[in-house]
Amino acid sequence: MKKVAWVSRHPPLKSQVEALKQKLGDVQIIHIAKTFTDYKEVLNAVKEAGAKYAVVVLPLSMISLLTEDKDITWLYAIMGAVHDGCIGENCLLFNPETDVIMPPNRHLRFFEFKKIKEVRMVLEDWE
Repeated sequence: MKKVAWVSRHPPLKSQVEALKQKLGDVQIIHIAKTFTDYKEVLNAVKEAGAKYAVVVLPLSMISLLTEDKDITWLYAIMGAVHDGCIGENCLLFNPETDVIMPPNRHLRFFEFKKIKEVRMVLEDWE
């Protein structure tokens, strides 16, 4: 059984758990739902959980530092907009297994996981 740390305030959707199972086989999801002050706290929590995989919903500045640790496979959930101005869970398009409503009424749907290789910021002169 593979251990997957789920680092987010919110638990995974059913479709997200199924996607992890499809890719990894039997999984044990360890939900880590706390506020972190720096990336080292996240890294320690993931390692203490014994997870070799981690889905992270964190600021990009933290994710960029976490991905330096190659012992963990860092994953990111790809969510796409269904529509804005949604009426919430009463929406005819809402599927509780795949969807979330983010304030203020933004309807998102889970599509897939991607492995995070790196986080970069590309700048150019502002003229």
